[in-house]
Amino acid sequence: MSEITVLAVVGSLRSSSLNRELAEVAVANAPEGVRVEIAEGIAEVPFYNEDIDGETAPATAEALRQRIAAADALLLLAPPNNGTVSAVLKNVIDWGSRPYGASALSGKRVALAGVGHRLDTTLADAQRAVTIAGGEVPEGLVEEFPISGLDGKSPREHDAVAQRAGDLLKRLVAPVR
Repeated sequence: MSEITVLAVVGSLRSSSLNRELAEVAVANAPEGVRVEIAEGIAEVPFYNEDIDGETAPATAEALRQRIAAADALLLLAPPNNGTVSAVLKNVIDWGSRPYGASALSGKRVALAGVGHRLDTTLADAQRAVTIAGGEVPEGLVEEFPISGLDGKSPREHDAVAQRAGDLLKRLVAPVR
């Protein structure tokens, strides 16, 4: 059996983002036979603009699309920005969903997770965007990690966070195996 690849996309550009830390926890706690790769370089992907898309799409955007298409599944980490999905994550979804009819997200299994406050609306908005873009977020693949549950610590410092992240990945890849 070949290794399953999950592409983790962190919807925050901040180097010390708690959602980045959660992605790193996912990498460290991936089930056997599953490799989680964190998408790097998304800060260099321009905001989606159909005028620059097409045959001459920016190289950074095309590379992102190829990574999404090559992954067996996606883990999107959605930090709450004013109670909704961040522009960074929405931009990844926008580029991944184009060109129309050839979405790299089409039929892709997606898990959503986030560390923060007001995660209910953030994750619901991210799920709506992914679904409209053609991705699939089955029941049980949305996981909230409220800041209040971290007790002022890093996600890396919590065994329960590591367990939940690993369990989320197991549910994400179960049908892919």
